[in-house]
Amino acid sequence: MASFDLKKYLGSGVLIVDTARSSLLLVHDYTENYNCCGGFIKYDCDDLQRIEKTAIEELYEETRTLLSCDIDHLKTCPFVDLNFYDDIFRCYIFKTQCNSNICEQFENYKFEELPIDDDYHETSSIAFFPLKQFKSKKSLLNIDKNSMAKDSNGKLNPLNRRVISVIKEAVANNLL
Repeated sequence: MASFDLKKYLGSGVLIVDTARSSLLLVHDYTENYNCCGGFIKYDCDDLQRIEKTAIEELYEETRTLLSCDIDHLKTCPFVDLNFYDDIFRCYIFKTQCNSNICEQFENYKFEELPIDDDYHETSSIAFFPLKQFKSKKSLLNIDKNSMAKDSNGKLNPLNRRVISVIKEAVANNLL
């Protein structure tokens, strides 16, 4: 039964919550929007930890190795499951305290120090988005309608529909 349920998972990822800033740390990815870290399941269906392994790998790759999490810690994190037709995307809510200069570290990362694998080059920047805008029902409805949210500098930025769905589900379940 468990392996059957695992086959329903198409992808997994991580929503980074910076506890020091009370903000989400989102990645600007190939969709030209800010998003949570995530991707398609990369492991065999028989691997009982394939969902967690994929989420950890996506976090590491999409933050240019600046953030990581071990599997035992990730398993203690709350998560939301999003249904996409017959498939499920699991997103872990990873609460951590980010380095104060993580955005600058990301921008200054030397590409030659990254693995050649294209997965490490999917993201072009990272930014903090204050949590309070997602906790207000009126503000969240507006973000959902316009697919835009303010970063920590007050600049309006486009959000990917996936991260909006993750945030809405996490707010509904009091996970943020």
